[in-house]
Amino acid sequence: MAEKNRFSKLLKHLMSVAEVKNYTLAQELQYDVSYISKWTSGQMIPSEKYEKKILKGISECIVKGCGQEAAEKLMQDYQVDNAQDLKLAVLDNLEAEYFYVRELQNNAGVDVAPKTFFYPEMKLAQYIAKMRHPVLRRVNALDVVAALDIFAMEREYQLQIAEEKNKHVPKGKWYQDVHYAMVVDVQGDKLDYRYDIIYLVDLMERNNCIDFQLYGSPQAAGRAVFVVQDDYAISGMLVSRDQCMSVVITEDQENCSVMYRNLKELCNRDRLLFRKTSMREMLIKHEYVHALLALKQQWFIGHLTEHFLPDDLFDEIAEMLDEGEEGTPNKEQLRNIHRMSKNIIEESRIRILIYRTAFYNLVVDHELDFFNCRVRLTSEQIVRYLNHFLELCRKHPELEIKMISGRLISDIEYSTRQCIFLSDTISYLRLNGDFNNMYIINRMDMREAFEKMFKEFWETQDSNVLISDKETIIANIEHVLSGVLEEA
Repeated sequence: MAEKNRFSKLLKHLMSVAEVKNYTLAQELQYDVSYISKWTSGQMIPSEKYEKKILKGISECIVKGCGQEAAEKLMQDYQVDNAQDLKLAVLDNLEAEYFYVRELQNNAGVDVAPKTFFYPEMKLAQYIAKMRHPVLRRVNALDVVAALDIFAMEREYQLQIAEEKNKHVPKGKWYQDVHYAMVVDVQGDKLDYRYDIIYLVDLMERNNCIDFQLYGSPQAAGRAVFVVQDDYAISGMLVSRDQCMSVVITEDQENCSVMYRNLKELCNRDRLLFRKTSMREMLIKHEYVHALLALKQQWFIGHLTEHFLPDDLFDEIAEMLDEGEEGTPNKEQLRNIHRMSKNIIEESRIRILIYRTAFYNLVVDHELDFFNCRVRLTSEQIVRYLNHFLELCRKHPELEIKMISGRLISDIEYSTRQCIFLSDTISYLRLNGDFNNMYIINRMDMREAFEKMFKEFWETQDSNVLISDKETIIANIEHVLSGVLEEA
């Protein structure tokens, strides 16, 4: 018997789990039952003209037909927790498999892909499209490893790779069983420090809902390899900024497993660019304090933090914390750190690049990052916070502040809400997401790259991007403050 195509297999599986019969689906779609039989047997797939209506109808019928046990199984498979999200997840999966089969029909005249394809050459745009295999919808358990010479690619393709990874995964949820390790070549002569470091940070932000790790190795140079363990692999040689050669695509389980194991050998601790951490761990290991006490302090501030709190407001917020909650720091320890932090900020030389939007976001969201805990402030508390920040600007000349008025790089979209704390010993990132939002920069070469990036931005002469005049900075903050006072 001929092997069924991927769409037919998925449809049969979903109907089996939900215990939906052919005639039930036929009635729901108002189609003859013979069409359903042909779709599930692999003899044909739905008409391209009506695919959107049909696939939407199938997803609704599957979810509606599920009993409690079946619904729980599908929600576990798709990592969702309600019927509406389940419909969307099933529809997304059906569409992915449908278009995969449709492309095979249009380009190769077959329904089922050969175990291995070979292409002598391929445009990078086509390669990236091939990376988006339907198997990536399997978010209940997924292991992916890639060796991609990102910084040898045209920027538009770098952005496509960042944007498309797990694009179908809803934000605001933690997918602990989705693992993705990416190996890139970060040799200094290849990097544009301004653009590429911002890109790496944004790449981690975009993948914060999965177990994402970045590694650096010269063995990634000239390579474009993407492997889903046991399921799918695409491998080629990057010969120019937009062209691959000798591209092999395989769904053979043994080949995929071998490629996966070989690439995973590159993913060791020494090659890890950023080490995951948490505020609790940094406090227990005294890394937070060591970072504060270090020399050569240079900070990017994309969202406002506990560093700039007046004493009375710090105490109020500390009292709001529930020490019994897992991960909540000890209040007395935090007070000691605050006193130390206050002295360092007032007396030490610190360079700060701060986004103007950080102030606006505080006013709009009423949220402050307090030792990686989101706390909600009243308007009156925001006024006190901003007044204290103004006092720091006016009274402490060693505190060097420059304000980023828009985006440091105007030709790409990236999040401006991350914070980066650089020093000569411990440097770390505080991202804006709910998960995987703290990283220590793990390698000396990467820390040096961040320092070069900071220097290039600090020395920017473009007044449309960077405000260096302290009085103008103060005026900007006062403008934000006046808006809060009017609202209050």
